[in-house]
Amino acid sequence: MPLADGQKVLALTFMHGSRRRLEARLGELHALRERTDCSTIDSFAWRLVRRWLSLAVRLGHANIEPNQYERVCDAAGDLLQIHEVRGWVAASFPVLILDEAQDLTPNRLRLIEGLAIRLHVFAAADEFQCLDEALRPNPACTWLDKVCPPKELSQPRRTNVAELLDAATAIRNGLPPTSGKRFKIQLTSSSALAGAWLSGNLSWFGGGKSVAVITPTLGSFAKAALTWSANNKTSKGAGPYEISWEASEAKAASRFLAGLALKDVNDAPSVVKLLAAAGDPRAARDVSDWMDLQRRARSKITFSRMEIEKAIEQGFAQRRRVRKVEGRSWRGMTVHGAKNREFDNVVVLWPAAVAGSNDQKRRLLYNAVTRAKERCLVLVQASAHVNQPPFA
Repeated sequence: MPLADGQKVLALTFMHGSRRRLEARLGELHALRERTDCSTIDSFAWRLVRRWLSLAVRLGHANIEPNQYERVCDAAGDLLQIHEVRGWVAASFPVLILDEAQDLTPNRLRLIEGLAIRLHVFAAADEFQCLDEALRPNPACTWLDKVCPPKELSQPRRTNVAELLDAATAIRNGLPPTSGKRFKIQLTSSSALAGAWLSGNLSWFGGGKSVAVITPTLGSFAKAALTWSANNKTSKGAGPYEISWEASEAKAASRFLAGLALKDVNDAPSVVKLLAAAGDPRAARDVSDWMDLQRRARSKITFSRMEIEKAIEQGFAQRRRVRKVEGRSWRGMTVHGAKNREFDNVVVLWPAAVAGSNDQKRRLLYNAVTRAKERCLVLVQASAHVNQPPFA
C-alpha cells in the first residue's frame, strides 16, 4: 500500500543485532529509503508508554523506568487495546514489518496483536530458531497460523555455500551434518588443541573478514581455548590471536558498577574523577554529560548513588542501540548473543557439557552454524558427542 506524506514503515525486531541488519537491508530499497523506522520491540514499547504516560498511569502502570522491559511491554500491551492509541500509531505507521517473531514473549505478542488490529503486518518467524524452551509451543507461531496463511521462504539469503546449507538442513531435520571443507567438524579433546585449530583457522581464513567464535556456554573449555589462542603460536607460526568476548550490556554495567566506590551522596567533580580512574572513557563522558544537563536544567549539583548507578546502566544500555553493523572484526559470543547476526566465518566451540534436550542441542548448533556466510568450523571437545545429537 502507498505511504502518505509523513508516514513510514515501522520495522520491529527482538534484538539490536537484527534491528541493525534489518535497518541496513531496508535502506537498500529505493522506495523505502528514509521511510522506515527500525526499532526493537522493547524500545518501541517505551516510546509508546512515554507518549501516553498519563494514560498508562490510569491503567495501573505507574513509576515505570525505561530499563524495566517487562513492565514497559505490559503497559504498552494495555495501551494498544485502546482505539485512540492504535489510531495514533497507525497515523504514522500504517505498515509493520516484524522480524524474529518466534522470540516474542506473551506480553510482547499482545503488543503486536494490538497493532495488528489497525496496521498491515508482515511477520517473519521460525519456531526452530527459538532457544527459549518456555516458548514451546510457540505462542507467536500459533497466533500467526490462526490469523493468516503462512508463506514459506525457502530461498537462502545469508549464504549460497552448498556445504553450509546442507549442514543446516541436516541439523534441522535431526540428521548428521556432513563434514567437508567449508563446513567442518573436528574433534579437539583438549583446550590446547582447540586453541591451535582456532588460531590456524584465523590465520588461513580470518584476514579482512568478520569472524565469530560461538559457544553454547562460556565454560572452561571455551575459556581455555581462547586463552591458548591469545598466548601461543601454532607449530606453523599462526598466532597469537586475541578474541574480544562480548558480554551483555547489563552484565558489563554490573561489573563496572562493582568496581566503583560511590558515596551515598556525590558531587559532580568527584564522580568525574572516579569514572575517569575506572578506565571506561565512554561511561565517564556519558555520565558527565548527564550531570551537566541536570545542572543546567535543574540546578542540581549533587547526586545520590542510585541516580549515578541508573545513569551508568542507561548509558550501557544505549550502547546496544548504537553499535554498528558487524564489520571486519573478530569476536566471541554465546549462541544466544549471536542470534540473528551474520559473519563471514564462524568457529563453534562445542564443550563436553551442553545443557538441554537433544532437540535443544540441535537448535543451538543450528543457530550457531547459520550465522556463517562463507565457512564454519565446529570444534567438539568430547569424542562421544560426535556420535550423538546434534551431530548424529
